[in-house]
Order: sequence, then structure tokens, then C-alpha cells
Amino acid sequence: MGWRTVIVNKHSKLSYKNNHLIFKSSTKSEMIHLSEIDILLCETCDISITTMLLKRLSDENILTIFCDDKRLPSSQILPYYGRHDSSLQLSRQISWQEEVKATVWTEIIAQKIINQSNHLSQRTFDQSSLKLQRLLDDLQPFDPTNREGHAARMYFNTLFGNDFARDDSNDINAGLDYGYTLLMSIFAREIVKSGSLTQLGLKHSNQFNDFNLASDIMEPFRIIVDQIVYEHRNKKFGEIRRELFEMFAQTYVYRKKEMYLTNIASDYTKRVVSVLNGETVEIPIFRI
Repeated sequence: MGWRTVIVNKHSKLSYKNNHLIFKSSTKSEMIHLSEIDILLCETCDISITTMLLKRLSDENILTIFCDDKRLPSSQILPYYGRHDSSLQLSRQISWQEEVKATVWTEIIAQKIINQSNHLSQRTFDQSSLKLQRLLDDLQPFDPTNREGHAARMYFNTLFGNDFARDDSNDINAGLDYGYTLLMSIFAREIVKSGSLTQLGLKHSNQFNDFNLASDIMEPFRIIVDQIVYEHRNKKFGEIRRELFEMFAQTYVYRKKEMYLTNIASDYTKRVVSVLNGETVEIPIFRI
């Protein structure tokens, strides 16, 4: 897996030659070896790209994200077959036991709420942090009393004010949505590499969401986006968007090691799928 996040944000042509991505604009030409690239973000619609390059990006499992005319992520490349035994893994996924799915999903949501509580504590919102911990005490399998929703509402109102709502149109929500979409793309790639379908979630089951499973597994990692957006909450969306790319350059502690986000997502997803397959029992943990 590469380590570079390549962002293309101007009129240009992208092509392929001898295992290199070739970038050409009116003022610049550059070659980047595919082995160095982890993520390619095409941020403007004014880019021409060859089918051979698209094919090789897919071969190398390089996360390729395309943006719309508002520079918001709108699609990505996902291969049909993420591994040689995808059919076998699909049969396993369809047979995942409801009890195991409930246990895994509930543990993942518990991690999300713990991270939200820790974040509030780091920002010295100690009372709200304790309230989130109390909500966690009432968390049941598949959360029938919606502790997750109550925690999220309290969490965001504490960070951004009592009048804040996640469905409002503002720079903060635009930043959160942009960051969450990048996260979901990372986890969708790892799910496909595991041989699983992104559409079949643990609890998420929206018929219009092709990434239900990614939406489930990424939950504890939303905190990374939240931290960046909060730190730059007084800036315009364009500036917040730029800051969000830092999450790919920073390292985070996971399993007692400093690791890059994409590497953590890869290991975390593999371990979650292994538990769901009945191969292991240890659910991975991500904490801030």
C-alpha cells in the first residue's frame, strides 16, 4: 500500500505509463509511481483521465475519488472482485448470525460514544462528557432506545451550540459531511478488499445507501473528522476542506502502535470481518 494522497484540482490530463501516473497541465508535468499512491482525489470535473490509468488504479487498490462541480466527493472506483475468493466470502456474509452482528455493531457504537465523550473531556466540557458516559451504560444490543442518537445530539450541541443541528446548511456541517464521505470511501475500499459487499450492513439497511456496511464500521473514526472541524469551526468550508486532508498525513495510536489512518482502517476492517465470519472473537478497538 502506498502512502501519498494525490489531489488534482486544476485542468489537467492523467494517464498511465510504465507503472506511473502521468500528470500534465498547461504549466506542469509530473510522474508518480503507482506504488507510492494510496489515495487519488480528483477534485474538479475539468480532468481528463485514460481508461488504462483507471484500470491500473483499480488493480493496485488505489482509492480513487471523484468530486462533482461543487468539489464535493460524488463517486469512487470499486473493483467487482476485491479478492480471489469473493464468492466464498459473500456466502459467509449472507450467513452472518444476527447475534454476532448485534454484538459487533453495539461494540462499535460504544467505541464511538466513548470517543465522543473523550473528545468533550479534552475540550473541557466535563459535564457533557459524563452525561455521554451515562448514556453508554444504557446501551443495549442494536440500541433499541437510540442511545446513539441522544449521545450525538448532546455531543454536537455541546461542541457547536444549542441551536446547532446536523441538517442545517452551514460551513461546519459541510465540513463534517465532506470528512465523513472521505472516511466512508476508505472503509468501502477495505470492505471490497475483504471480499464483502458494502451494501449489506450490520444495522444500517438503507435501500438507497450502497455503503451500509462501511457506514457501520467507520463509526468510531468519525471523531477524527470531528476534531479537525471543531479546531477550524470559525473558517469557511473551503478552508475546512483543506484541513481535513491532514487526517491522511497524521498518525494515530492503534493497538499500541503509531499508524496512518488508511493502514488502521485496513486492519480494523479485516478484524471486524473475521469476527463476523466466526473466525475470531476479539473485536478491534479504536480510541482517541
